[in-house]
Amino acid sequence: MLDFTTDRGYGCPPPATHQVAIDLALSPSIGDGACPHLAVLLRTDSELFPVLASFYALGAKRRGFLVHRSIQGERSHDREALVAAGLDVAGLEASQQFEIVEFDPDEPADSSPQPWQHVLDRSLSSGYAALWYSRFAVGPGDAEYNNLLPFERAWGQCFANQPVVTLCPYIVGALDGAQVLERMGDVAQSHEGILLAGDNGLTLLRPTVT
Repeated sequence: MLDFTTDRGYGCPPPATHQVAIDLALSPSIGDGACPHLAVLLRTDSELFPVLASFYALGAKRRGFLVHRSIQGERSHDREALVAAGLDVAGLEASQQFEIVEFDPDEPADSSPQPWQHVLDRSLSSGYAALWYSRFAVGPGDAEYNNLLPFERAWGQCFANQPVVTLCPYIVGALDGAQVLERMGDVAQSHEGILLAGDNGLTLLRPTVT
């Protein structure tokens, strides 16, 4: 069994200057016609926006329409953080390929994907190949994680087998090794693959098919 307290830096903070990005070697897993629902397990918030910036940049190259969900009141903060991480936000906005939309925690989880079905249909009719969607990071607390689960399930059910590439970030660095393994197993039930952030970049794991 993999011990995340000693492997890939889980259970301890990453170097302050460490930047995590989606490696080109992993990009075929989230492009070239594949439309997976992926999770990424991060050690700290500092890893979030480099990952998101590379995800959206890859989506732009793959002719995707890009959507980022921010926490209420954090739209400007997230935009600036994506710019700082190297994403050409102004250019993507100017070409109407990228939107930042604040998340409404009071909306019913079951119906929350419905507006995005319309966005997907509109995007495809405008010539985009897929919807590329990601959001703010969740965790490591159980309450925050459990509150989002109904939204994750509804999203996965709505967009299964549709041209939607989804990346769901979770913060797990404050958890111990056993807790990380438990969270990873739980997340794997609703995602087609899990990206693990480490000192050498990201590693892609896929749930075992039985």
